[in-house]
This record gives sequence, structure tokens and C-alpha cells, in this order.
Amino acid sequence: MKLMKNIGLLSFLCLIIPLTVSCVDLDENPPSDLSPENFYTSESEYNAALTGIIKALYSDWSGFDYGYDLILASGAEDVRSDADLFKNFDRLIPNDREIVIHDFWMKCYQAISNANALISKLQNAKDISVEKLDALEGQTRFLRAFTYFYLVRFFGPVQVTTYENQNDIENVKQSSVAEVYDAILDDLTIAEVKLPLSFSEKGRPTRGAAKTLMAKVYLTMTGWPLNDKSYYVLARDKAAEVMDDKYGYDLENDFADLWKQSNKLKSKEFIFTFYGSVAEDGVAGSHMDLATRYFGNGEGGWGDYFSETRFFDAFPEGPRKDATFTSVFADGTTFTEAGVEPFIAKYRDGGRRVNTSSEGFRPMLRFADVLLIYAEAANYVNHGPDEAALDAFDRVYSRGRGESSPYTLRTSQNEFDRAILEERAWEFACEGDRWHDLVRKEMVVAANAERFPTVKESARLLPKPGTEIIPGILDQNEY
Repeated sequence: MKLMKNIGLLSFLCLIIPLTVSCVDLDENPPSDLSPENFYTSESEYNAALTGIIKALYSDWSGFDYGYDLILASGAEDVRSDADLFKNFDRLIPNDREIVIHDFWMKCYQAISNANALISKLQNAKDISVEKLDALEGQTRFLRAFTYFYLVRFFGPVQVTTYENQNDIENVKQSSVAEVYDAILDDLTIAEVKLPLSFSEKGRPTRGAAKTLMAKVYLTMTGWPLNDKSYYVLARDKAAEVMDDKYGYDLENDFADLWKQSNKLKSKEFIFTFYGSVAEDGVAGSHMDLATRYFGNGEGGWGDYFSETRFFDAFPEGPRKDATFTSVFADGTTFTEAGVEPFIAKYRDGGRRVNTSSEGFRPMLRFADVLLIYAEAANYVNHGPDEAALDAFDRVYSRGRGESSPYTLRTSQNEFDRAILEERAWEFACEGDRWHDLVRKEMVVAANAERFPTVKESARLLPKPGTEIIPGILDQNEY
């Protein structure tokens, strides 16, 4: 908890330093004499503060840009690592001293603290239109909800902080999982109203992003630990809203195009994406370091993240598999000839520079997810697939496999549910979703029992960082 006590001060310092976040082109010229009292008045200052939230999540080799969320989720079959820093997660034996846990936790709470500060100062605005102020609040609430969504799925009960209490966090008792989800939905309910349909700059969360995240939250709440199936109706209906033509989302025709650097600003499938950028002088702004991890066998990268051979072998053949894995390296050797696991191809086009920053990107919400959320939720609500659910499912299935789905109106509810879960595994392989699907469906043990026979149900939650634990305030998970 000692480090958490300083987050309030650190957060404000982060907000007043000029920042650059990729495609979000912010005009930031904060005054030379800044304090919490006189900061947050002009539009540029609010934009600088907003950038500080994203910067906390996507920079410094420890957040989403480095794939820490993927490592935390590597108890699933799609991502693994033998690197000393990461291997305990793959083996489902992490402890409360893991650097990855500590750093990810701190980055999340720094982002939350930055968001709390911005929201608390919205009333200070001068000469900013209501429309722009609403957009600022909507983006901030989306990012805070996004961050809590990752915290509650990885760690369960966590502290829900506000601007008023975060500097006294040693006395802020953890909230239950249900209470954390209530806070997430409160933010998203405001965000979906206040956010515009689009921004001229890429990288900003939009109304469609808020609705998509809300649909995903509802879907998650239907499973463990809440197991409240009533949320399937809300998940279906919210996904249906995003499927409306006015939002302009659609699948890319070619799955491989999703992962091309040249297409990252044009994809009609990306709903919310982190974009990396490098300044002309070579100094990183908000960069992406994830791409360096996926090159192996002398290709010029670190080569310490890859997939599991069993996952690769089970993966259906087709264009999606070809774009997901690197099974042949640049020197012509296959991963089996090289004596390694299949490498992940999705992020390779972002750059291969070792120990430097690159201009890669990470799509965090895609339209394919909306379609599969809709299919799963509608299947449950209707006690089996209807035409709309089958159509949504087939759009993802047929693009990935190059052939139409075999499922029909005569397919049972349970069979279609299993098919959707499998399709999610293939579609979002190595993007972090498989782990959370295993958790909500209570399948962590079954998915790992053959490889790790001693795995326990408690593995669904990660240990919280030991430095932050205060019994009765923030309690440790079983691990």
C-alpha cells in the first residue's frame, strides 16, 4: 500500500506533463504555473489530462503496449511464455510478488486516479462548449470503466476509488465483484450518452465503444462469479445497438488485413484501439513494445511470447489460422524444426526493433466481438439459435474458415453455445479473451488439467500484489 499512497500526487504530475498518444492529436500547452486549483480550465488542459489516462495504460513497457494483460491471461491455451518473468502465469502458479502483477495493478490505478481527477474538475471549465465537455467526460468514464473491467476480471474484489478517497486508500475497503460491476456500468451508462459517434482523431473512445464494452460487461456478468443469466438479455440488446448501420462497423473481408500496419487507421472493424507512435527524433510518445516479443529463431526480436502447440493443432485450417500464427520463420525453418512452439503473428507487422519502441497497435474491441456476443446472448434468451444469431455467428465463422457455418435452426442451445465459445477461442486467439472466457464459463481446470493436473479452481483469480494487502481493507485471493 505504500506505493498506492503516492498515486494521487504522481497522477497529477503525469497529467500536467505534455504527452503524446499516437493518433490522438492533442494541442497541449499547459501554463507554466500549474496547481490542482488552477489547472483544468481550458480545453487543451483537459485534453492533456485525458492523454494522461491513456498514457498510464499504454506506455513504459508494462501496460497494454507490452502485453502485460496477455501474460496475466496466459493460463489459457492460446498464449504462453517460458521467460522467467512470465512463466508462472502460464503454469497457473503466480504469487503475490510477481513484477507483472505489481506493475499492471499500479498502471491501472494510476489511470483510475487520473480519471478521477479529471472528472472532479469538469466544473472548472471555461469557454468550453457543453458538447466538448460531454465528450471529455464520456471518454474519461469509458477509460475508467475499461480499467476496472480488467481489474475485476483478473483480481475479483478490488477497491473502487474516487478523487476524494484515493489519497486515503488504506481506509478504502475493497468492493465486492457486484459492486465493481455496478461502478463500471454507472460510468458506461453516462459515457454512451455523452460520447459522439466518432472523432476526427483515431484512438478516442466513442459511443459505439461504450456500448460495445457495456455489452461485453453484461456478457461477463452472466458467468462466474456472478452467474446472473438475466444479463444475457441486456448483452443481446446492447450488441444489437452496435450492429445498427449508423455506427458504421463491419468485418474486414480479409482477416489478415486486421493486423497490417498500413490498415490500422482505416479498419471498419476496430471499435476501440490503442495506437502506438514514435516521434521523429526517435523518442517514443505512446509506443507499442508488444511487437518485439513475437519474433524468434534469429528474426531480430525477443521471442518470449508464443502459443501452445496443442492450441495450434486444434485450430481450424483457413485464412484466420494463417494470419494468427507464424509457423515458418524468416529463415525458412518451421517451428517444429526449430524446436519451439508456434509463434503469434497478429502483432508482427507493428515492427521488430529490439529494445526500441515501435508504431504498432492493439485493437481492444472489435466488431467480431459484438457479433459473437449477440449470437451467444440471443441463443440463451431464445433457448436456441434464431436466424439473427446464426447470421451473426456465420459472418465471423465463414471469414475465418473460408466456408459457411454448418449450424441451423435445428441446432440445440447447448451445441450452439459450445460452438460460439470455440469460435471465440479461434477469432480472438492471443488477444487476451480466451482466459476470461474460461473463467466465466468455469473451465480453467478442465482446459489445463492434462498439462497441470494439480490446478485448482482458485486459479480463476490472480493474487493481488502483496505490497498492497491490508487485511480487512484489501484482502488477498487464494492462490
